Amino acid sequence: MSLSRRHVLAAFALIPLAACTTPAPTGAPASTSAATTAAPSTAPAVDADVTVFMPGAMAAHSKALAAAFDVGGAKTIVEVGHTPIQREQLAKGATPDVWVAANPNDMKSAAEAGLVVADKVQQLARTRLVIVVAPGNPGGVTGITDLAKPGLKVLLGAETLPVWMVTKKGLDKVEATEPGFTEKVTANTVSREMGVQPIVTKVTKGEADAGIVFVTDVPADAETVEIPDEFNAELALSIAPVTAAKNSQGAAAFIAFMTAGDGAEILTKAGYLPPAAA
Repeated sequence: MSLSRRHVLAAFALIPLAACTTPAPTGAPASTSAATTAAPSTAPAVDADVTVFMPGAMAAHSKALAAAFDVGGAKTIVEVGHTPIQREQLAKGATPDVWVAANPNDMKSAAEAGLVVADKVQQLARTRLVIVVAPGNPGGVTGITDLAKPGLKVLLGAETLPVWMVTKKGLDKVEATEPGFTEKVTANTVSREMGVQPIVTKVTKGEADAGIVFVTDVPADAETVEIPDEFNAELALSIAPVTAAKNSQGAAAFIAFMTAGDGAEILTKAGYLPPAAA
C-alpha cells in the first residue's frame, strides 16, 4: 500500500515552483536568465549567450541549471514553455540553441523535419508520477485507487500535455485491474490544468483534494502519496541541438553539461532518474 509522505528535494528546498517563470506574451514561453550569485561551475567557458527551450516539467529547476552553467560574461537564457507549443515555434522559425523536450514524439517529429540535429538527439533523464494531496490530506488518499472515491476533487493535466500522456498510462494500468476506475476518476476531475505547477499550487492551497503530477515538480513542503511501480509511468525527457542554432558551440557545451556535467548532478539531486539503458 502507498504511504503518504513528505517528498523532499533537498537541493531545491528554497526554490519556489515558479522560480523560473514569468508571465509571457501569448504563444511565447517564459524567459529567465541565471542569477549573478551562481555557485562555482565546472562548465566550460562559453563566449556567447546560450538560449535553451525547456519544458514546464523542468521549470522548478531551470534557474539552478542556468546558474550552474554560466561562466564568465555569457548567460544561459532559458525559455520555459509547453513542449507541443515549442515544437510549433521551432517550425515557425524560432532559433534557440538547445531544445529539451518532454514528449519524445514531438522531439522525433522535430528531428524528422530537420528542426533539430537528428543524430544528436539523446534521452536526458526520466521522471515518475506521484499524487500531491491537500494539506492534512482531507480526502484520505492513501493510494491511486482512492482517486475514484465518490466526491473527491481531483486535478489532472490538460490532454495536450505530456503530464496527461503519462498520467493516462498510469490510469490505464489501474483500469486493467479495476474496470470503471478511469471513468470514476474522470467524474471526480474538477479541472484540467495547463501544466504541472498549477496542479501543485491549487492542491497545496486546498482548492482540490489531490492531483497527479511528476515527483520532480513537488516542493519539499507538499504532502504526497506514492504510486507503486505497477501503476506508475515515466516521462522520458530528451535533448538536442537546434539545427538553426546561432551558438552551436554553446549548444554542445550545454548538452555536455546536462548529460555528463554539473547539470546531470543537479537533475539527480532533484529526483530525476538517469536515461533508460539503450
